[in-house]
Amino acid sequence: MSKIVSITPKGQWQDLFKFEVRFDDGDFGTAFSKSQTPPYATGDEVTYSKNEKGTLKISKGGWNGGGGNGGSFANTSKVSGDERSASIIRQVALKAAVEYGCAASHDINTILANAETFNGWMNQSASTPSYDSHFASRNETPF
Repeated sequence: MSKIVSITPKGQWQDLFKFEVRFDDGDFGTAFSKSQTPPYATGDEVTYSKNEKGTLKISKGGWNGGGGNGGSFANTSKVSGDERSASIIRQVALKAAVEYGCAASHDINTILANAETFNGWMNQSASTPSYDSHFASRNETPF
């Protein structure tokens, strides 16, 4: 890891902002950012790579960006794949129930009951409620 000792703006290239970045090991090069303020600052400990043209790709902590590729955050989550999938399915079920409920002017209890039903259906759950039990907690009938 190297410490950034200076960042000097050097104008723009197309829609990117150019910076000359100098490190405590004496190395320097050109870095690009989509904003006028790059995601790193003087004093930050970073890792970097430099290509033959002197263009830098700088990584700070969980950040893996630079080089004009948009970058992304590293996934440091401790959630297992199954738990993550179940969470995504619950979110999709709730979103679908809210959209349906808003269009049909349902109350919150009906929306949440629909979300449970959608979630059970997407998970192919044996506990998916029957027609009668599904509509028992609602304030209206479907027809």
